[in-house]
Parts: sequence; C-alpha cells; structure tokens
Amino acid sequence: MSTEVALPSPTGLQAFADRAREYADQSRVANTRRAYASDVRAFAHWCEARGEASLPASLAAILAYLIDHATTLKVVTLQRRLAAIREQHAAAGFALDSSSAAFRDTWRGIKRAHGQPAVKKRPLMTVDLRRAVAILPDTLAGKRDRALILVGFAAALRRSELAELEVARKDGAAWIEERPDGLVVHLARSKTDQQAEGVEIGVPYGSNIETCPVRSYRAWIQAACLKEGPVLRPIDRHGRLGTDAVTDRAVARIVQRSVEAAALAAGHSLEEASRLAAGYAGHPLRSGLATSAAANDAPGHAIQRQLRHKRFDTTSGYIRSGQLFKQNPAGMAGL
Repeated sequence: MSTEVALPSPTGLQAFADRAREYADQSRVANTRRAYASDVRAFAHWCEARGEASLPASLAAILAYLIDHATTLKVVTLQRRLAAIREQHAAAGFALDSSSAAFRDTWRGIKRAHGQPAVKKRPLMTVDLRRAVAILPDTLAGKRDRALILVGFAAALRRSELAELEVARKDGAAWIEERPDGLVVHLARSKTDQQAEGVEIGVPYGSNIETCPVRSYRAWIQAACLKEGPVLRPIDRHGRLGTDAVTDRAVARIVQRSVEAAALAAGHSLEEASRLAAGYAGHPLRSGLATSAAANDAPGHAIQRQLRHKRFDTTSGYIRSGQLFKQNPAGMAGL
C-alpha cells in the first residue's frame, strides 16, 4: 500500500501563500500597515518615473531614492520607508542585503546630516487637566468630554484605545467594567500587545469629586442611558446622541477644544489659546498621566505597568521629564 502524501497543487500553495501574507499583515497595527503600504507605493512611483524596477530593486536604486529625499523628508520617515521596502522584498522572497560599507556609510551620513531630535508632544499635566475639566458645561456633551478626558488620563489610554471602548463586554473589543473599587478597562489588543493576550487597567476613585474618573464615567453613562455599544459617541448640535463610536481624531479635537476653552477663560487671547491647544497632539492624556505621576514620585515600575510598556527605558523618558526639578543638583549648589 502506498504511503505517499499528496502535495497541494500549485494553485493550493498559492492560496496558502495568500493566507500567509494576510496573517503577516495582521501582525502589525492598522496604522503601520497603512503607512507601509503608502511607503511602498511612493517608492514604486519613484522607480517607475526613472525606469527602475521596484521589486526586486537594486541597492543602488534604493540608495538613490534615500538620497533624493534626504532634504525633503524627515529621517524618521525615510527610516520607515526603508523598513517598508525591506519588508516588501522579504515577503516576496527577495533577499535585500544592505550590509555593504557603501550603503551603511551613506545611510549613516544621511542620518547625521539631516537627523533631528524627536519633537516631544506636550503632556496634559494634572494642573492643566483640572482647568480643562472645570470649564466643561454640565450638558450631555460636557459630561461625555469630562469622562473622556479623566478616564483617558487615569488609564493612560491612547486616542484609538479610548475611541474603541465599549460599555459592556464584547468579544474581541475593549470594554469598561464597573467594580466597587473603581473601573477596570479591558483592552483586547493594544500597540504593545499585538498577540491580543489582553490587559486589565485599574482606574481608582479620585480624591477630588470634580476630577474623579470613576464618578465622571458613571455620570456620563447614566446621563446618556447607555447599556451597551460604544462608550464615547458623537453628539450633534441639537444634543442628540449618535450610535457609532467617536474617531481617534475626534478624541484629539475634544481634548484640544477643552484646553483652548480653559486658556480663553484664563485670559489668553484666541491666538494664544489656539496655539496652546495645538501643542496637545499625539497622546497628551497618556503622557500627561505618566509625567504627572513621576513628578509626584510614583514608583517607576507602577508607571510602566499603567502605560503597558514592555521596556522600562521607554517609561524612563516620561520619568525624566516629570522629575527635571526633583533632586536637581543645580538647586542644591547654593545659587
């Protein structure tokens, strides 16, 4: 009796290869996938305009591409585009060996000549957060914005994580659980949890009623009569509540709008208030919690746990920023 195993046909193997690419795509967050796809398209268009092959591409073409964009793109963008090109070649089965001295030295020269230190976004510190929350009206939208800011701050959430929160447990989704001691934010997947193992984040009661994330969340849920579905939803100018979730960009606008209103109430001009609010891009609630906690001597390992950082050196940047004036030798030198 024959013991030979039937091998898949070429068509069957192609189907497996297509599935493999789909799984490989899922190994990265959606924003990274979109950025890589855009980077690969930009390189392909550049090559096409010059009669060069983009896949497989020669090292000379890749190096010429980097040099051609060295003065128009940031080094961090070039670095991402190079990573996207590498990955595209690897996925297609082409080896891309850039270990030659000529390639390494030129790339190092580009980074040295055009590299700039990363511009850190402004964290929303506790004192600024208090002002932003205090100015919010006691309306449905005001209750939503207060819950958004305070829960996002206390749980050190990214904008996208806030936007995805559900009121009740839902398979594969992030949701909030109410407990006697506070709230538990369940994240099904995050930037540092790509295997979707899930993580729980505790949000305790605040010592001040006005800035308590737990009370603010419950006040919003009660006012909006929410039992299931997205926690944070759009509200139109007539005060009508939507059914869909807000976007991560809407989260950023809500934070910036609150900061701007607080600045105007404090006597700043509209131009000054707008400029101040524009500085709170990125994840100001997340970085604000980390920096504020560090300034108040919270243990580094506790900050790392709340931010879900895999490496402590990532957390240490926030700690250094929050403790610039703590135990500073310049302040102990008798000046």
